[in-house]
Amino acid sequence: MRNLPFLLVMCALSQAPASGQPSEKGPEADCLEARVRRELDARYLQLEDANRRKDLDALLALRTRDYVAEMPGGQRMDYDALTGYARAMLQQVDRIAKLSNTILKLSMNGDEVTATVFQQFSRTQMKGGAIRNVDTSVIQDETWVRTPEGWKHRRVSNVHARKWYVDGKRVDPKKPIDPEAPPYNPPIDADE
Repeated sequence: MRNLPFLLVMCALSQAPASGQPSEKGPEADCLEARVRRELDARYLQLEDANRRKDLDALLALRTRDYVAEMPGGQRMDYDALTGYARAMLQQVDRIAKLSNTILKLSMNGDEVTATVFQQFSRTQMKGGAIRNVDTSVIQDETWVRTPEGWKHRRVSNVHARKWYVDGKRVDPKKPIDPEAPPYNPPIDADE
């Protein structure tokens, strides 16, 4: 324990902002946040791997039973609905070209953490009766809870900036895919 102050200083220095100024949160909070960020990054890699392997059980193992996704327009998806959605997605996806989750911000509250995440998902997938190139991106809040088995995903909320492209053409994510529809051009200030 005599080395704890030294370790805290080293951790704080290694996490210092590019400006060189110390964080307002303090070294202990910075170290905790850095550790939680690494742990969540590892969980996101597990999610990506499970998707690539089309392993529904592995995907569900990273969710809590009280999981809920709060979608735009007020739709809510619970654990059972997620199971059906994930099963259908895994059946429709032919090949994943890119799947990434980048943590933009963390808000920590004890054993619960909310990560604001930028997700990109490029794949070939069955849409509108044919295999198509599908590219989606979203910024959303994802709440994780620490359990005896590690971090588990509990909630998705504040879904924003959703952009969907099918075969290079932007489409409205709220409507069924229509290959003949003109490109989707929402107003610049529209919250998708």
